[in-house]
Amino acid sequence: MSPALPRRPDIDGLRALAIVPIVAFHAGLSQLRGGFVGVDIFFVISGFLITAIISRDMALGAFSLLAFYRRRVARIFPALFVMLAGVLALGCALLLPDDVRALAESAAAAAAFVSNIFFERSAGYFAPAAETIPLLHTWSLGVEEQFYLFYPPLLMAARRFFPQSLPRVVATFALVSFALSLYWAQVWPDGAFYLLPSRAWELALGGLVALGAFPPIGPRARQAAAALGLALLLLGLLVAQPGALFPAPLALMPCGGAALLIAYGETAKTRALLASRPLVAIGAISYSLYLWHWPAIVLARLVYDPQLRAPTALAAVGFALLAAVASWRFVERPLQARLREATPGPVVGAGATALCGMMALAWGVGRNADHWRTLPAPVRKVASYVDYRAWPQHRAQFVEGTCFVSLGETFDRAQCLRMDPHKRNMLVFGDSHAAQYWRAIADRFPAWNVMQATGSACRPMHGVSTESHCNDFVPFVLDHFLVDNRPDAVVLAGRWLEGETPALEQTARAIMARGAAVTIIGPGVEYEGEFPRLLAMAMLRGDVAALDGLRVADRAPLDREIAAMAARIGASYVSEQSIECPDNHCVLFDPDGGPFHYDYGHITLAGARLVAAAIKVP
Repeated sequence: MSPALPRRPDIDGLRALAIVPIVAFHAGLSQLRGGFVGVDIFFVISGFLITAIISRDMALGAFSLLAFYRRRVARIFPALFVMLAGVLALGCALLLPDDVRALAESAAAAAAFVSNIFFERSAGYFAPAAETIPLLHTWSLGVEEQFYLFYPPLLMAARRFFPQSLPRVVATFALVSFALSLYWAQVWPDGAFYLLPSRAWELALGGLVALGAFPPIGPRARQAAAALGLALLLLGLLVAQPGALFPAPLALMPCGGAALLIAYGETAKTRALLASRPLVAIGAISYSLYLWHWPAIVLARLVYDPQLRAPTALAAVGFALLAAVASWRFVERPLQARLREATPGPVVGAGATALCGMMALAWGVGRNADHWRTLPAPVRKVASYVDYRAWPQHRAQFVEGTCFVSLGETFDRAQCLRMDPHKRNMLVFGDSHAAQYWRAIADRFPAWNVMQATGSACRPMHGVSTESHCNDFVPFVLDHFLVDNRPDAVVLAGRWLEGETPALEQTARAIMARGAAVTIIGPGVEYEGEFPRLLAMAMLRGDVAALDGLRVADRAPLDREIAAMAARIGASYVSEQSIECPDNHCVLFDPDGGPFHYDYGHITLAGARLVAAAIKVP
């Protein structure tokens, strides 16, 4: 077995500068808005250390893929699988059945090191829903382990065919990845964030340091380069923010800073900070702390405090620190020492067996999600609405794929806009917040022909930002259907946004000028999270009043603004806010005993019927 690399205390300190901002950012320290770039620093460190090991062993003629993967198993698997098992156990004890199923799916993806792909398809990292996914942070392990599947063979091939050009090969690879990252950050932000092709340049940058691409320089220049590296790293933590172009180009600051510190910081004055005992101690437990901090924070948010106030966040971080120290002391350090000295084949085989076992455990947990915890019947009923979108009732409420369309679907003009010469005709027009009312309105006016023209994010106005699938029918309805036809009534509803009331007024006036009675349904009540989960957990805590603090505040003023506009132009107005929250005390349950909302703001069919009952037409 080849000897370990010489220990670099300053790199342990660099790990601390990576993990502390991550934990602070996830715990809600809004001042450190770029804390998430700590992951990018970890990528550079990992790329440096792994490349240094591989290149040294290749130079000695001692490199073996099997021995390399033994190192990866020893380093990554024990602490990860203990965390996954622990979080699955906590989830079974604390979470709702649908959340346990989702947790089990993500645990299986994390065990297989594909959670970055899994979450790219299901969860934006900065989306509000991300705050309820306990294993979201494992995406970075997926990126790293996927990188190390092909990177060693790439270095082996480059050394064989281009022995004098190894740094150039890695640099070319890094540049291609960076260019792709720049492009994806603009056209596919989630893919750029989660997927290996746009992240590989960060690991390769660390590899370039190990391959000598950062040349030797004099003492003064080293001091300046290390100081610049620390400044860039800190600047990246302060400047990067959710929603910015990321990872390219903004990740260049923390990644470039980390590379400079690794290349030149070992003998620079910055070493005094990075090699200090507190930072080295934090750096030693950084992997286990990374594994445990996010599940602790998410579970605290889900179970105890959806707003994650400071005492809850501190308690969660304290728990994560204790778990990290225990993981490092009793799992990471002893097993890593033992496995690194063992024969490679059995270690890799044991790792593969553990991987399959963890996936089987996750499957079993998800399969039996309904049986881990006994819930009171009312809570179980409310919790079941987390899956409301899959219910036949939801499909009947929305008429999905034909008269309510999403991205990639085509609105069926012939079926959905068919006038009936023998009945009075009404059109329900707008986005998903209009579609949610269609069935209730059709039931409310059985003698009418109630048509529907709705699409996800398709607010029924000219000159507002919408999605591409809205272009198939919104202009058609406004400029052709309502010009060539004369429906008796039009109901306009949507997730109205601030600043768009003039456009809504112009639309309503134009429709009224053509002889149709216009009814506008105002903005609905919204919550900061998935309402069925929030309500079910609040019921378990005996604290449903806490939901008042989770209401989105800006919807009520907008309701009053649109109501005043409707009164001014003579349109009918239905205030969903007043129906759901009379005297500012919101109804939590619909008439069927389910939650009034099935997500952050859409309401159930039973709730929609209450709103539809308030519609009056001439």
